[in-house]
Amino acid sequence: MEVVLGLHLDGQRSLKKQNSFDRLVLGPSGFLSQLELYVGLSARRPGKLLRVIHFRKALRRLDNGRRFYSRSLKIDDFGVAAELLEWRDDLYLHGWDGTFRNTPVSRRLADLAEVETCLRGERFAPGNGERLAAVAAALEKFETPVTSVELLEPLERHPPLWRRVLRLLPCRYREPSAGPAAAEGTALHALQHSLLSPLGNDLPGPFGPDASLRAVTADTPLAAAGHVAGELHRRGDVLLMNGGESGVLDEVLEAEGYPRQALQAPGKNLPALQLLPLLLRLRREPLDVDALLAFLTLPEQLSPLDPELSEPLARTLAGSPGTGGSRWRKVLDEYLRREDARAGETVSELHRWIDGRKARYDEPASLEELKSCAELVRDFFKCRKEESEQRALQILHGGGYDQASAFADAIEALLEQGETTLGSHQVDQLLAQASAGTNNLRPREAGSVPDTSHPGAVGEPFDHVIWWWAATPPLDQDSAWLTTERLFLEREGVAVPSPEQVLAWEASDWLRPVLAARGSLLLVLPPEGEERHPLWLKIASILPSLSVEQIESGFERPETERKAAVPKRVLPKKKAVWKLSGGNLSPEGVFSPTSLETFIAAPSRWFLEHVARIVPSRRIEPARGPLLYGNLAHRLTEELVALFREERGTPADFGGWFDSAFDQLVRREGAVLLMPGRSAELENFRFLLRNALQRLSPVLLEQGRNGIQAEHALEGSVNGHRMRGRADLLLFDRDNEPSVIDMKWGRAEDRRRSMQAGLHIQLLAYAAMVHELTGKWPTLAYFIVKTARMLAAPAEARLPAETVRREEDEPSALLWQRLLKSFDWRMQQLRRGVLAVGDAPEGDESIPHPPADGLPPVAPGRRHDPYLHLDGWEETR
Repeated sequence: MEVVLGLHLDGQRSLKKQNSFDRLVLGPSGFLSQLELYVGLSARRPGKLLRVIHFRKALRRLDNGRRFYSRSLKIDDFGVAAELLEWRDDLYLHGWDGTFRNTPVSRRLADLAEVETCLRGERFAPGNGERLAAVAAALEKFETPVTSVELLEPLERHPPLWRRVLRLLPCRYREPSAGPAAAEGTALHALQHSLLSPLGNDLPGPFGPDASLRAVTADTPLAAAGHVAGELHRRGDVLLMNGGESGVLDEVLEAEGYPRQALQAPGKNLPALQLLPLLLRLRREPLDVDALLAFLTLPEQLSPLDPELSEPLARTLAGSPGTGGSRWRKVLDEYLRREDARAGETVSELHRWIDGRKARYDEPASLEELKSCAELVRDFFKCRKEESEQRALQILHGGGYDQASAFADAIEALLEQGETTLGSHQVDQLLAQASAGTNNLRPREAGSVPDTSHPGAVGEPFDHVIWWWAATPPLDQDSAWLTTERLFLEREGVAVPSPEQVLAWEASDWLRPVLAARGSLLLVLPPEGEERHPLWLKIASILPSLSVEQIESGFERPETERKAAVPKRVLPKKKAVWKLSGGNLSPEGVFSPTSLETFIAAPSRWFLEHVARIVPSRRIEPARGPLLYGNLAHRLTEELVALFREERGTPADFGGWFDSAFDQLVRREGAVLLMPGRSAELENFRFLLRNALQRLSPVLLEQGRNGIQAEHALEGSVNGHRMRGRADLLLFDRDNEPSVIDMKWGRAEDRRRSMQAGLHIQLLAYAAMVHELTGKWPTLAYFIVKTARMLAAPAEARLPAETVRREEDEPSALLWQRLLKSFDWRMQQLRRGVLAVGDAPEGDESIPHPPADGLPPVAPGRRHDPYLHLDGWEETR
């Protein structure tokens, strides 16, 4: 058995694949596991997270408030435990046996020795140093099938415990680059010769700039990735050195049809790793509406719910953000009425996922509930993994299963230690560490090239090397030990390397990708102004004539390969008249007050929406701002009207009723206002709505003595076409005279101007339907909730409202007749296959002009028009 061992080969894929048996390419962790297998020491070992939890227990047991870690442990116990565990394992790897023969020179070393004494009675899982010591002892007695170990780093660079093991094996060090690999006379050979020179600036004979050495940059990683994608697969024997922005490169490779390198490590935003975090967020109160919406919209393969239930619930949640409201219950009831024997089980499953024992955001979470959540997710992914026949889905489900299992094991360990709760920060830390241990959920594809994210993992020459995004690397942190501590450790037999030695090793590793290139080296640099790799600074000083090519400069040359000039095209201009194909396009369906207003005022929008049926794409997201305020105001007004009908008057304690009804409504249909950071917005909304309803109540009681209806369904007609709508408030006074009040959240001045111009078309539509129902024209008014203002025309000022005067104070009946004239004019255009959508130039008789006795021209608001750019651009734009 031949083994290639490199200190940075764990998780890397930097060496070429060979058709050979009994040859392994391993890093320290892999080789240690293999040796344990050979000598009979392999065992199922707890993961890093469980070791951190057990180490944390020892730290807390010894914490008397005077330990060197005491203050930090109170703030970040899991983080401190993870960091100190790394210190402890590193000491063992460099020769520590857990004790000191002499008195430690610092409080830190003394405390760590006491912690180690405490751990000895806990059967603490060993780290790599202890495992290596056991392997070394076994190797003195047993043989292994390892016939040779080829080291990519010299023996003295390995930690002492590894040196002890390697001396018991047939190992040899192979210098990865004894001399320049590139051909003489090339710029790449000159660079390699200089880097290997002791002085660092010894250039060989004459050479000139050539294709063997190039440096390129781009303004964005996306542009650079597009350039590298072609370069990567245009060559044969190539190594990709990954220096950052790996996600962008992988996405571009996939989009261009090249094999995916799978460079990006799994992140918390991958769908398979979202389920458990979402479920934990749903165990907090008040309700996290964003988390619930994300849970309901998970991809079908990763969702525990039936899409026929989760999709309508998601749409309902977006309009009325909360659970338990009337719309939410209606969706559940409709689903239960289906002819499906499992409908009841599905609804019960929904409640099992979104209900449960909940804690407030400022309270610790119950460990029992956290364990229940983790087991729920683990069982779900286990079942899906067993049922799935697709390899890709099995990998995704496996990642979710591993995450949930690690989290559940961690919670179980904490329960065994007697703990009952965890703070939200601690839960997030456990979740992050559980997610970090999952395998890559996007495996590399066949045809991908060797790659590495660490230059020290380069151990053989390649014809071509591409160093992608050569940015400043994350340098290893400074040594945890002070100079006095390091000298003391050396006297104790613990050989911890100095910071200077570590930096020298890193600088040596940086040279490996450059020295490995035989034919060409391509350096892809971040844009000017961003931090670039220190090695580039050295290269630039050795070869000052080496220029950096700007990738975007090639985009301007039409003759460049794969580039083409895009001809300039003028945007289509807005037209005054649309010519419609087919002719006689009679509108189908029923007009609503809103669609009637669109038909009169914005015919192009009406045509695109109701005839062409172009549906704009929309994100499913919770309602916020004025839209949410308006919905809640309407709903609370409905409840107020119902209360009036029951008690036949204002409740004795209006403030008490309002607070109770408001709080309940917000929990069920406006829960986004209860989320952290929204308290000021909630209280401002509460104040405005309370003030509005207090002012509206006497109006409703006085003008609704003979009847008050909220959200009342009305039907009627508009010149032979059916019309249907719901009046926000329909009132009948003591003389049985009707009134219609349309509630709006804001934009009072816009409403006032529309009434002043006689263009309050929606209100006129309600008036016409009430007239058909009662034979009387009602009083019309807008009630602006935000400012508690009521606006009405003076001819209909039976309501106590601000009167909006017009030059011609026409009653609703006359305005309705004008509206019918404009309606007929629009219908005639449709029958002729034309539609006037803009102002007609003076003197142009080919364009239909509005009737003189119709409504005046309306300038439609385009603020929320999703079809704004489909009817052309103005010349001034």
